Amino acid sequence: MKKALLLGEYKIARFLPVLRDRGYTDIVVYSAVEFDASSEFDDRGVTVKLMDLDWTADDVVAVLEAERPDVAIANPYAHGQEQLPIVYGRAAARWSGRFVTHSAEFAEVSCDKVALHRTATERGWPVPAGAVCDDAEQVATAAAEVGFPLVIKEAQAQAGDGRFHATSQEELDAVLAAGLAFPAIVQSFEQGVETGIELISAGGTLMRWPVVSMGPLDDGLNPSLRARVTPYEMPAGAAARLEEFLTDIQDNFAPFGPWQIDFAVTGDDIVVLEINPRLGGLSDLGLTGTGTDPHAVFTAAALGEPLPEVETRAVTIELPSTEIPGVEVPAHPEGAEVMKVTARRPTNRCFVNTDRMQLVTTVGDLEAGKRWVKELDAAGLLRCSVDSAFQQLEQGFEVFGRKAGAR
Repeated sequence: MKKALLLGEYKIARFLPVLRDRGYTDIVVYSAVEFDASSEFDDRGVTVKLMDLDWTADDVVAVLEAERPDVAIANPYAHGQEQLPIVYGRAAARWSGRFVTHSAEFAEVSCDKVALHRTATERGWPVPAGAVCDDAEQVATAAAEVGFPLVIKEAQAQAGDGRFHATSQEELDAVLAAGLAFPAIVQSFEQGVETGIELISAGGTLMRWPVVSMGPLDDGLNPSLRARVTPYEMPAGAAARLEEFLTDIQDNFAPFGPWQIDFAVTGDDIVVLEINPRLGGLSDLGLTGTGTDPHAVFTAAALGEPLPEVETRAVTIELPSTEIPGVEVPAHPEGAEVMKVTARRPTNRCFVNTDRMQLVTTVGDLEAGKRWVKELDAAGLLRCSVDSAFQQLEQGFEVFGRKAGAR
């Protein structure tokens, strides 16, 4: 009997078939939330235990020693577990068994925004202009140098927290008055197209899903309220700069497992906004758009299997929506493959305790896709503007058509 230990509950139902297919019949999941496993997935052979969000490396090593798994897999989830990859990396260095997690060095630059900025400055990575601050006086000095609008980020925070936008001195004063955790970083607010990419590193190789456009950056710093689309074509210079950045991380920071980069395309260049040492909200778009599930690939890679190649099979859009009791999602465009992601299943969400819903769908015909967007809006379900969704669809079809024509 083979045993797997998974640290984190996110999308766990997509790990289980791979593990069972490879002969793992004893599966222990440490979760940050309590839930009824039988209502979430086929729970045969699965034991769910609660993790401690304040774990130290000693605590994680103690869990590994007590469980004695054949393989342990770090699967951190955004809410509440954002800083645990650092702990996992330190524990893995002390564990003699197979623990699939990023190195502590990579986890620190991806979890700690101050560490990322300092490392980027040393290595010439493209990040926003800014300064690390240890108190309010240094924030004021940095703001005068950077200028408004600007972004303030706490070094270590959970997803959705510790990040603020200020367009004036009054707004900056309000951020400071509300209480800012130091150290923090003050950076220029970057314009351009916010983009993202999800990757997996394993066995010395790097796998990537297609780049996703999240639309023009806005003052709210909230891509979850914008339509996302793939494929997206970066300018040649920006694509080359991204390649240099990925190569430096892959060669020098020992990532082992999934990671995600959020960056802005500004003209013919990029500006890295953040790195996440995990899979996140883009993984549903990646699965729908390519037919290759990032979570399943990660599970197989954790067991030592080679990474496959992926390519976009259709224009795919993710629409931020609202789940309204009694209101049905309009009929999907003919031939579309649609994934509906809600906050109702604890292990299958990137948001909690809300009526938010993401609709992820392939679109085979541009006009049919636009009609569906209008129907969603008419039903009161769409959380982004119709025009922005249209622009993303048009861009996706233009890029997909060029790529198909080049084959």
